[in-house]
Amino acid sequence: MSALSNIITAISLLLLCHAGFSAYEFSHYLKHLTIKSNASLPIDIIVETLFSISLFGVGQVLAAPKLQPVSFAKWAKQMEKDGNSPFAYLERRPGFANIQKIRADYKDESKALK
Repeated sequence: MSALSNIITAISLLLLCHAGFSAYEFSHYLKHLTIKSNASLPIDIIVETLFSISLFGVGQVLAAPKLQPVSFAKWAKQMEKDGNSPFAYLERRPGFANIQKIRADYKDESKALK
């Protein structure tokens, strides 16, 4: 991680903790009011939460390593060289069965047993 991404991530986590604490204090304040109200969370707490989550995402994207091209053919070739073919189940499956021939063989065997 670069220093910039670490700083951005730390700031976003501090903002998220502050938003959580503010939401807790607001709900605590509402409990002690004598008037029962159905007040929702103030908009500044909601905006701070969304901003901190967005900032966290930016910090994590900046910390990610550079993307590399993916070549499936090279990967599959290497896996087959190592003996771990990703298509082994396709190579081991039985081929098509001739149902008519199997029925005829079964009839012949059942006639021979009688």
